Amino acid sequence: MAKRTRYIAIRTRFFDDLLLATPPQLSKPQVVILGSGLDTRAYRLPWPPATRLYEVDMPGVLDYKANALGTIKPNCCHHLIAGDLENFQTGWIARLLEAGLRQEIPTIWILEGVVMYLPEPSAHSLLRTVAALSRPGSVLGIDGVNSGSILAAQSAKNANRGRVVRHWQFGCDEPQQLLKDYGWSAEVSQPQDIGIAHGRYPESMPVTAEVGGHQQERGVWLVKARKDQ
Repeated sequence: MAKRTRYIAIRTRFFDDLLLATPPQLSKPQVVILGSGLDTRAYRLPWPPATRLYEVDMPGVLDYKANALGTIKPNCCHHLIAGDLENFQTGWIARLLEAGLRQEIPTIWILEGVVMYLPEPSAHSLLRTVAALSRPGSVLGIDGVNSGSILAAQSAKNANRGRVVRHWQFGCDEPQQLLKDYGWSAEVSQPQDIGIAHGRYPESMPVTAEVGGHQQERGVWLVKARKDQ
């Protein structure tokens, strides 16, 4: 668990930095966090004035978080949108637009710890939807795992172990090309890269399917992408 926590710490900082480096053209940023879970960035980050932040997740998850946070106030205009990312029939896209998401201006999207849990067709459908809702200049932050990690996850599931990774379904060895297919220019990093690891991935650290590390056969990737078309 300690090794996975190491990766989550790096991933959290990676997306925090992405969100705080708001492009200058976004004078009134709009941010969508898909599969937000217990994310608290609406409350803990110092958002620019007039920021609108939308979280999309299952109703029970959003209700639990709202109750846990109680009377704590967010630092932005904050909207909770109930919906199942794997089931577009739940109407979350329409509710997102009704809540004020503007398709005519760029959006910052975060898919943190999401796509690896979806079946491959659902992962592509979600990426296609995000692309369709994004005008040029939009920014996407996303992480995922490669195919070697999916094989390791399947082995863990067959052995009745791997409490988290056993649920992984979708992996990609070429995230840059994957996102290019949907109109994004992607900058791909790995958690052990010096610029984002903040000393948490020494060369001596063992490799696991969960956190990647100094091995190419299995691992994770982190992406910042910009919508070009």
